[in-house]
Amino acid sequence: MIMARPLIAVLGAVLLVAGCSSAPKPKPASLKDFTPTLKASVAWKVDSGRPAKSMAGVGQFAPAVSGDAVYVASSSGTVSKFNLADGKLIWQAQTGGVLMAGVAVGAGSAEGMTAVVNDKNELVIISAEGKVERRFSAGGVVLEAPVIAGATVVVRLADNRVAGFDLGSGNRRWVLQRNLPTLVLHGQSGMRVRARPSEESSSTVLGPGDVIVNMPGGRLLWLDAVSGAVRWESQVATPRGSNEVERIVDLLGMPAVDAGDVCVAAYQTSVVCLAGENGRRLWGRELAAMSTVAADGRYVFFADDQSRFHALNRKDGVTAWTIDAYQLRGLQYPVSLGRAVWVADSFGILHALARENGAPLARISLDGGAPSGAMIPTRSGLLIQTQGGQLLMIRSEG
Repeated sequence: MIMARPLIAVLGAVLLVAGCSSAPKPKPASLKDFTPTLKASVAWKVDSGRPAKSMAGVGQFAPAVSGDAVYVASSSGTVSKFNLADGKLIWQAQTGGVLMAGVAVGAGSAEGMTAVVNDKNELVIISAEGKVERRFSAGGVVLEAPVIAGATVVVRLADNRVAGFDLGSGNRRWVLQRNLPTLVLHGQSGMRVRARPSEESSSTVLGPGDVIVNMPGGRLLWLDAVSGAVRWESQVATPRGSNEVERIVDLLGMPAVDAGDVCVAAYQTSVVCLAGENGRRLWGRELAAMSTVAADGRYVFFADDQSRFHALNRKDGVTAWTIDAYQLRGLQYPVSLGRAVWVADSFGILHALARENGAPLARISLDGGAPSGAMIPTRSGLLIQTQGGQLLMIRSEG
């Protein structure tokens, strides 16, 4: 079997050639002073566990919420549960090895149960009380966080298989396979399940057994987590270009679900919204997307390859506004929460922008640097896990 080549090798060659040029390297935009009109602050912060010494090949780490608690995994092997209101530690579990990505948390009958994947490609299941209950093979390399839908743990493997395992027994319930592109962004695509009650979400389209899977190669799947049956499947973006890097169209991060729509960004290619009931394309824009997307009742937000930040009308995809004040700052993980759209940059600065025009409302320097994965909107505030091992709750008023 031909395995996909890691993107980092190709990009390294490109950067080496670029480094031989005498042309000056563009510099990231400097931040300009402004008068904040939104009061935003860190309500609490805790140490979520230091990163492993080597992060090579490790995926993204983001917190997960359920009930009145937040769960967080560290690449060094610790899974922790904190009180959502004040950040007080409830329990910690040691998994005994390096973890490859963040944590999944259950709901309903699986409330409080968590799942992670270690560097031995084992799924590790932890009880609601913080005890490691079982380990079982995922059947291949996993570089993304799993999800829990009902009593099923779902993983996407690096060879483009998606598999569902029984949360109680560890038995594999189903597996499906899709073609693996020549070159992929390992650990970048993600899955979304029904929002937990403590999450900030206006979507009612996802049922308790549904899972939406962003795939390499520009493919989006809506699955039944119990049986693995495909409710619908859509080829969101089509590879094209003169070389393998240009032909990468992996879907970035978790799909954004708002009301009945599912919106996604394809790496350097497009932003697309589809109807949740059948996968019918509502609209698509050819734009050089480089971040995940955020969607709310009016807009779809994302950053492009120059860190220009865009707001598109969610109804038809027409550009509402674009700002270029953050060029080359590596904008990532936008979230619409309250009266602001929040977006972090690669320098560890969190920006709150007006949803209507992108004007700056507030700015916060994050302890621990840039986010290590998606920022999670909750009814208590915005949760951020940083690359330096800090977990922060951001709250705003005004």
